[in-house]
Amino acid sequence: MKNQAIKFTDIHNGLKILSICAFVFFPLWAHAQSTKPEQKVLDFYKKYMTACAQPFLEQPNLELDGLFCNMDIKSYVTQELYKKIVHAYKAGVYGDLAGDSDYFTHTQDFSVQWTSGMKATEIEQSRNNSVVRLFMRFPKGTGASRAVCVRLQRDGNDWKIYQVDPSLETYLPDCKGK
Repeated sequence: MKNQAIKFTDIHNGLKILSICAFVFFPLWAHAQSTKPEQKVLDFYKKYMTACAQPFLEQPNLELDGLFCNMDIKSYVTQELYKKIVHAYKAGVYGDLAGDSDYFTHTQDFSVQWTSGMKATEIEQSRNNSVVRLFMRFPKGTGASRAVCVRLQRDGNDWKIYQVDPSLETYLPDCKGK
């Protein structure tokens, strides 16, 4: 009888130790599993450019007239940036925000084919902010390569875009200024 009590106690203590280890190491594992800023940028741009290349299968959001190509971008951009773009669009001053181009690509037109030549490189990172340079190599005969500087901020364990810098002086900014 005493042997059984010892075995039960040993199992019980082993489960306690296992539980403690799980609670200690799981947050570290979960943090390590969060998407890196450069991967978040690539994911967003690939989905965004693909969505914009597709005909709208569903009824477009009439209020926004397909502003984001009927893509729900709220999981990729901060709430502040989303509101800023929507407000500019509704107020008729979207051109002041993005010039005569798309806010995210800083081009008038773009193609889903560009996604195969995209490369994201993290230029700077602090604890809560990151700057990623998205390089877009275009297929031959379709123009010179371009890059945009994408600024992200941490939102919990995720990263969200809060600004895309226009490339005013050059099509290939180094993203180290500002």
